[in-house]
Parts: sequence; structure tokens; C-alpha cells
Amino acid sequence: MKELIPYFPALLMDFCLGIVITNTAYFSTSLSLSATFIGVLMSFSTLLFTLFAIPFGKLSDRIGRSRLLSAGCFLITLVSLGLPQCQKGWHLVMVYPWVGLSQALFWPTYEAWLAERQGRGTLIQRLRLFNLFWCSGITLGPVMSSYLQRSPNPDFPFYLVSGCAVLNWLLISRQSELTSADLHSTSDHVLDPANDRPTHRPTLFIYISRIANFASWFTLSILRSLTPKLATEKMGVAPTEYGHLIMLMGSVQLLIYIWYGSKRSARWHYKLPPLFFPQAVTAISLFTLGWFYHPQLWMIAFALFGISTATTYFSSMFYGLVGNTSKGAQAGWHEAILGIGVLLGPLIGGWLADLSNNPQSPYLLCGGLMSSLLVVQVGIWLTMRNSNKTDQPAQ
Repeated sequence: MKELIPYFPALLMDFCLGIVITNTAYFSTSLSLSATFIGVLMSFSTLLFTLFAIPFGKLSDRIGRSRLLSAGCFLITLVSLGLPQCQKGWHLVMVYPWVGLSQALFWPTYEAWLAERQGRGTLIQRLRLFNLFWCSGITLGPVMSSYLQRSPNPDFPFYLVSGCAVLNWLLISRQSELTSADLHSTSDHVLDPANDRPTHRPTLFIYISRIANFASWFTLSILRSLTPKLATEKMGVAPTEYGHLIMLMGSVQLLIYIWYGSKRSARWHYKLPPLFFPQAVTAISLFTLGWFYHPQLWMIAFALFGISTATTYFSSMFYGLVGNTSKGAQAGWHEAILGIGVLLGPLIGGWLADLSNNPQSPYLLCGGLMSSLLVVQVGIWLTMRNSNKTDQPAQ
């Protein structure tokens, strides 16, 4: 149990983030705000995340991890206390974007911190636990927010976030600073020797996985930030039903992360089909979301999307970190690229939903984007697979 303590900050932070995103979407309905407004609001927050993820990742390489982790927890506490006080749209504009800065402080730093820890399994095993914990948090947060909408005080989830953020800060503060003995030597291989995998970082798979992860998080940001508002306000979906869909998607993600953390998954590394086919099936399911609303079909689509998202997220992070000495910078690139997807998803999806007056149109957009980027990935694969560029490090 003691060895699992370093992973709880990921669970708590994403639990807080999940509540803030979902509860803000529900909260916007009471303020009569449009989907375009919510899309712009959340995209502006993500813009801060995208701009600062790489600089903060590099900064943590120089000054240490704990200071930036604590700052991220402190900032999300302040934001969660300020959101319930918002009475107008411009109030939200002043408060909500700071969520993005708090996440930029936290995630690249935390991911690099975990990647450096020695004596706690291989990189793949540490990524498995990390993915299990953060995915549990981001799944339980929206579910909790959705169920608490029936409570007498719908602002209570925001105050719950502040308490969890303080708890997270205390937990991080009790973790001692890593000493040189705790860190991986820059010359160490972080793959299992028994896994007979390449020891270099192939540029090919870094490019493909980051493009795939961009598409996944573009879509995921719409499902998290716009669907609570669009589905409940215009499609008659109950908040608890949306919570069930998020729970299903998160549960499937957890199962996939468990698989990728096993030794058997090594046979799937550095191969295109395991990364390609989940995206292809998910693209089809997204078109289904855009054309029909049927509870069973939506459950299948959310489950398939959970498989694809887990696959692309693990691949993007693993191929960027394995064998790399600048883990903070690489984690920053990983977060920045997915952050661009999170930025553009609500912005374009919210505008499209209002323009077309169709709450399901954003899912057609996501299906089209994922299909197009699959073509790009195949093009990169065909172009680079026999190139000596595969042996060069990527940014």
C-alpha cells in the first residue's frame, strides 16, 4: 500500500478536475449561457494549459518537482472556491481559465516525477498504476457531480473540490524530495530487458501516437465539457444517465490500462494495427452518436471510445518517455499536444452546435476529424517506416 501513495495525487487532481469541468457545464445552464460561450470558456482555460505545460515541465527539471505540484494544488483550491460566487458569464471568464494554469503546473511535473522513480517497477508498470489512478479520478469526478445535481445545494461539488485539493497538497508535502539514489541514471534503459523491444525512441511512433492522442482528446473534451449541457438541456438526457455513460467509458479505460501495464502487451509495442484499429472503430461509433440517440448505442460508443482513448494516451506517453533523459520536457510535449485537442474541441464543437442548432453535430465533427487523422497516420507510417529518421530522437 505504501508504494501506491505516490499515485494518489493523480487520482485526487483528476477527481477535482472532473468535478470542476462537469459542474461548470451544469452551472452554466442556470446562468442561461450558450454552448458557444462554454466552449470558448473552456478553450481559453486549455490555452493557458497548452502554453505553459512545456515551460513548466522544463522548469521542474531545473528547480525540482514538489514546488510546482504544490502550486497546482493551491491554485485549483482558489478556483473551486471562486466558481460558486459567479453570478454572470463574465465572472466565469475571470475565474475558470485559471483551471488550465493549475493543470499546467501539476501534470508535466507529476508525470516526470513518476517516470524518474526507481525501485518501483519498470516504466510500463509505473505508467499502468498512474493511468489507473488518474483515470479513476477523472471518471468518478463527473459521476459525483452528476449525482450531486439532485442535492439541495448544486454548488456543493465545488466545495468538495477545495477540500480534495487541500488533501492533495498535504499528501504531496509529506512525500520527501527525491535524492540522486531515487532517480534513474540517464543511461539506464527503462524497458524490461526481457521484452526484446527497441531501446531507441522511434520518431515514427512518437509522431503517430501524438496525432492519435490529439484526436482522442479533441473528442474527449467535447464529451466532458459540452455533452453535460447539450444532452441534458436539448436532448432530455438525465444527469445521472450521463454519469453512467462516463462511468462505463472510464471503466473500459481502466481495463485497457491494466492490459497495457502487463508483460503481454509488449508484443503490441512499435506496431501500427493495435493503435490504428481502435481509432477506426471509434470513428464509426462517433458518427453513430451524431446520427442517432439510443441509450444502448451510446453505451457501446462510449465503451469503444474508452478503448481508443486509453490506447492513444498510453502510446503517446510511453513512446515519449522511454529512454529519454529530459522527461519533464517530453511530458510537457505530451500534455501540450493533447491540450491543443482539448482547447479546440469545445471551441469548435460549441460553435457548431449553436450554428447548426443540432446538439449532436459535434460528434459528427469528431468522427470526421478522427477519420482524417487516421489517413494522416497511415501516410506517416508509409513514409517513415523504412527511413533512417526512425532512429532519431523527437521533440
